[in-house]
Parts: sequence; structure tokens; C-alpha cells
Amino acid sequence: MSAQRNGSISSYLKPTGEAKENTNEPTKTVEDPNPENTTKDTPLKQQNKTQNKRQMSASPPAPTAKRTNPHTSPTNPQTHLAYNDLPATWLQDPPISSTDKRHIQLTYHKGDIFDAPPNTLLIHACNTQGHWGAGIAKAFKDRYPRAYAAHHAFCAKAHNPRSSAVPTGTAQILAPVDAGMEHWVGCVFTSAKYGKAKDKVEEILRNTGGSVEMLLELVRRAGEDGGGVSGVRMCKINSGKFGVPWEKTEEVLKGIVLREGWGGRIEVWEPADD
Repeated sequence: MSAQRNGSISSYLKPTGEAKENTNEPTKTVEDPNPENTTKDTPLKQQNKTQNKRQMSASPPAPTAKRTNPHTSPTNPQTHLAYNDLPATWLQDPPISSTDKRHIQLTYHKGDIFDAPPNTLLIHACNTQGHWGAGIAKAFKDRYPRAYAAHHAFCAKAHNPRSSAVPTGTAQILAPVDAGMEHWVGCVFTSAKYGKAKDKVEEILRNTGGSVEMLLELVRRAGEDGGGVSGVRMCKINSGKFGVPWEKTEEVLKGIVLREGWGGRIEVWEPADD
């Protein structure tokens, strides 16, 4: 109820002067300088009517049931992160220790990479044009359409693929935004283009080291405010449409030296029928 209507009811119910005398027992309304106490000396019958009406006017409306849409994204405070969210000096700090270097530990699994616990990061190699059109990238696009939309906007709208494309050797992590699919998506930009225009093998391998290092740093920063990534899975990146032998990518990954706060365990998944 509006303030104007409340005010009208209050002024209507409030005694405006002395009450009429009663032949049996006269009553007199005493004006209280405190407006909050104006009902203290009001006749009981009128006071009850006032309280009842005010109680009715102050009652909140009955709550309405909210409709849920299964196609909307889940509530998640995390945000997408990419190379432009890092300071230019992020890689200048030395590794953990020059005498106690730690490297990425790869473990191998067969099965569905997408059948992962909530908050798992799933990594695949990407071009910088913003297209997930073939291979396992297409599977990511089908399962995470909202994540793909954010990725495509980053590559094709926030950047110009022809004049100012996303730099190769960088990474992006996409927070869970698809309803029912509580996974992070990790994109390592190992080739500028795709298909026949993809980068050469040597260049893709060179980009892979920097991309994965940046991805590990983005994962660390995503967990600074709580939550974040709880595990990491990777397909055999570069070995599909980019045509790079997995053994060469594996060698690059094992050569990465971990830094403070970087997780070092990555599960490598391939289909059970391979």
C-alpha cells in the first residue's frame, strides 16, 4: 500500500480532539507530544479498530511462486578469465625453487571426458578465430552453448580476428554458465587459424607451452576468492584437427616448471574405444 494511502488511513483514524462525554463515565483524550504514542489514550474500541486496520495495511502480499527455466544459466559468482586479466609481469617471478623444480604430472584415463565431477576444468586446444566447428571442439560447443557464446564474443567481438586477433600462446577459462553442466572450460590458443590455414606443428608446440602456463595461472587466480577449479581434465590436445603427434605435445607439457599456487596434476582422457 502506498505511503499516501497509509497517511489517509492514519489521519482518518486518529482522534482530532476531545471525545464526546459519556453520561456514565466521561473519557478524555490526552494529546501526547510523541506521535508514536497517540493510541495510548484512545478509547479501547477505536484503538482496536485502528490496530486491526493498520495490521491489515502493513501485511505483505502473499509470495508468488517463482518459475524456473531449465535453460537459464546457474547462479555462479565466478567470471571468465583470459590473458587480458593478467598483469604484464605475471610470468616474471621465478619458479618455486631452482633446486626443487616440480613439473606437471599427467595421468591417463579412458572414458568420457565430460563425465566429470562439478567444477572440473576441461581443456581443449583452440584457434583464435572463436570457432568450435569440428572434432572435440564441436562436442564442447554442443554441451556448453553459453560458454561457447562467451568464447566466440571474446574472439570475434572483443577482438578483430583479422587485425587484432587473440594472441596465440595465451589461454582463457570459462566459468560454469550452462545449466546442469557445472564444468569450467579451458581454452589454450595454440593455433591462430584452423583447417588448411592452421599453424605449423613447430609453431603449435611453441604456443602450447605458454598457453598451458597461462592457463595454470588463470586457474590459480580463479580460486583466490574461494570456489574455483577442483580438478583438471584434458583431451590429447593438438592431436586431432591440428594434426600434432601427441607425444610431442606431451613432451612440452612435462617440461613446464610449476610456480607457486599452480596445480600440477592433469588427467588426460581419451574415448574408451580408441
